[in-house]
Amino acid sequence: MLNSTVNANWLARLSRAVGFGLALIALPTPANAPLELRYALVIGNAAYPGAAKLDNPLNDAVAIATTLRGLGFDVVELRNADRLQMVGAVDKMTEQLKGKHATAVFYYAGHGMQLNWRNYMVPIDAKLSSSADVPRQTIDLSTVVDSFKKAGNKTNILILDACRDNPFKAASATGKGLAPLDAPAGTFLAYATAPGNVAEDGDIADGNGNGLYTQYLLQELQGPVAKIEDVFKRVRLGVRKKSQGRQIPWESTSLEEDFYFNDGIKFTFKPEFLAQVKAQAEAKRAQRSAEENKAREREQQLAAEQIKERERQTVAAQAAEQQRLADESRAKDIQRLATDARSKEQARLAQEVKAREEQRLAVETAAKQRDSAIAQEQAAALQAQAARAREGVAERARIAEIERAVAKAKTEPPLAKVTPEQARETELKTAKTDWEKAKVSTDPEVLYAFLAKHPTGTELTEMAQHRLDQVSKPLAIAALGRGQEASLAYRGPRFKLGDEFQFEQVDMLTKIVERTYWRKVTAIQKDAVSVNDDAVAFTVLGAVLTDDRGSYEPPFAGQPAEFQIGRKWTSRTTQSARDGRSYELTMDSKIVAVEAIMTPAGTYQTYVVEATQYVSDGSIQRRKLWYDPRYGLPIRSEVVQYGK
Repeated sequence: MLNSTVNANWLARLSRAVGFGLALIALPTPANAPLELRYALVIGNAAYPGAAKLDNPLNDAVAIATTLRGLGFDVVELRNADRLQMVGAVDKMTEQLKGKHATAVFYYAGHGMQLNWRNYMVPIDAKLSSSADVPRQTIDLSTVVDSFKKAGNKTNILILDACRDNPFKAASATGKGLAPLDAPAGTFLAYATAPGNVAEDGDIADGNGNGLYTQYLLQELQGPVAKIEDVFKRVRLGVRKKSQGRQIPWESTSLEEDFYFNDGIKFTFKPEFLAQVKAQAEAKRAQRSAEENKAREREQQLAAEQIKERERQTVAAQAAEQQRLADESRAKDIQRLATDARSKEQARLAQEVKAREEQRLAVETAAKQRDSAIAQEQAAALQAQAARAREGVAERARIAEIERAVAKAKTEPPLAKVTPEQARETELKTAKTDWEKAKVSTDPEVLYAFLAKHPTGTELTEMAQHRLDQVSKPLAIAALGRGQEASLAYRGPRFKLGDEFQFEQVDMLTKIVERTYWRKVTAIQKDAVSVNDDAVAFTVLGAVLTDDRGSYEPPFAGQPAEFQIGRKWTSRTTQSARDGRSYELTMDSKIVAVEAIMTPAGTYQTYVVEATQYVSDGSIQRRKLWYDPRYGLPIRSEVVQYGK
């Protein structure tokens, strides 16, 4: 028992005892937006020198660009880009986006690294001899974020398949992979694996030439209803399962509105789109053909110049030999002259020979320089030819990708339009039925299947995620952010037998304590936590099973399985009240911040959750909750009630 007085708005926990207070808040309500103008910048860097060379980014970038075009995006592609090209592309895209209130996607595949809590993308021309070279020769991800924000975009989506091991050993990074970042307002940030971890470039499935992360991303982007949170949650599940937990993608979001890559109308490639792409490809092929013809003409010209140069050198050598013989003859003639005259003539002849030798050496040097210039131009021509060949391969791959999508679209029946509201309603109804089968299983495959069908948004999804983490522990754990304590990354049980909780309910207008009561964990059986000998029961994630108001099916309003800023979920339940009446309850929750809470027992780092509860009788509650992941109930609660 706690023998100290518990005031409002703080928690005192002694021997794992907790209290919480109640206050007033207001929450914004999410709104849906129509599909707007869409733009994308796609960069794939693979042609790094030596051991830094990568296999997949070009194929990944081509496939992503093709898919985004099919989803209505105006796409700019950049392949094997140097720093100047990357900066120029970002600047050009920013200028194009200004004033359009558009959706912008930035996709980057290539090398990336973190340094002092900042993330950098590495151009192919970077020569990183020390850490000091990193800011000067790479692209800071924050510059892309800032540029898109300045453009006034409605939605910014940044996807980084760049969490590879750092091959530039001379430029020491300050951590593996990329650093964790909180997405700025209106931004969705996605990494190929959790911050502080690395993803292998060569993990290719089924020989399709795409990296593991992009393979699943492509698959999900082309789904008939591709809501952004669902897309990336399914990508995460697919990559986690395929890699056996070694690689687990990571996302941070601050989107205020729902965004759909595909809003429910099955996308089919329009003939004019395919014709346009093919026309562009033909134009590029014609341009490459013209460049190759010009290059061949120049090669023939260089060969002719080399022949002429060799002829000039031969003539010069013959003339020099004739002059040498003439000089020898004159030297013999001088020997017959008088001593004084002979000396003068020998000096004059030596000076002439020296001048001719200097001239000969100068001619030879100029010839060597001409040879070197011709050789350099020939080497550059070979490099350009190789680059044109690579571009041709990538272009053919792009056309093949589109034609495969067209063929697939022709063989599949069209789907009826499903609104986001209808999709959500269907999800909430079917999740309960599916969970009845999945909740008794400890087979990871069963839980993967449930989460693939119900990737986000419900209390039962959180329970399934928690169960999966218990039976198949993830190996890739996200690194903490700057200044965050280890308590924020806690992944163990949130209730323990014997835990005691003291609650004090305070009217925040009058500051009057309305009631104080105790809870003690008296039993824990699998997913159920019994309090006060079954007077109250929770799930292991803190969702209510029963309380003094009645019972809840399914469990209602618990914590997420994994805390992360931007995480959203929905709790839907039927409350069977003790007076025989029943109510439908829905609560939409979102993690909005990390905040330190002061209590007499110490300072706790917490995740701040904002939530809105709707009841079928018309009443509404706005809630603000502070959670320490180590404990099953909030450190602090603030609630305002509207209606009944």
